[in-house]
Amino acid sequence: MNKNFHELKRQLAELSETINKFESEAVQLRIVELLFNQAGGERFLEAPGSSYAVGPGRAGGREAGPSASRARTTAPSASGAVAALSGLISSDFFNQKRTIGDIVKKCQEEVGTRYKSNAFSGPLSRYANSGVLKREKNAEGKYVYFK
Repeated sequence: MNKNFHELKRQLAELSETINKFESEAVQLRIVELLFNQAGGERFLEAPGSSYAVGPGRAGGREAGPSASRARTTAPSASGAVAALSGLISSDFFNQKRTIGDIVKKCQEEVGTRYKSNAFSGPLSRYANSGVLKREKNAEGKYVYFK
């Protein structure tokens, strides 16, 4: 550990309010890492083989702050939605016409994750424009996707 650990800890406590104003945990970690590296500290924030270790703001996929006691119910990013969508395309799911609502429901049942519908809208549009899927409006005016 660093020789000046207690001094760095005191300085970090003074800076914590400013650092915590950044919403992005990655930005917070990068600032702390830069501070420690500038002070001659070890690169202790990085786990072997990854860019950043999970910090104190997130533990087990939970948000920090007032909602910390609630488990996350939506996917953290659209990248998982794209992978789930690709899996559905490679299966026979789109042999019938499907709405985005159908896709969200299927992912919740099969993957166990509830994605927001807007996580699928961009990728579905790209798949429709590239010819992977076909798209048309149904009687309700909603787009349906199919092979």
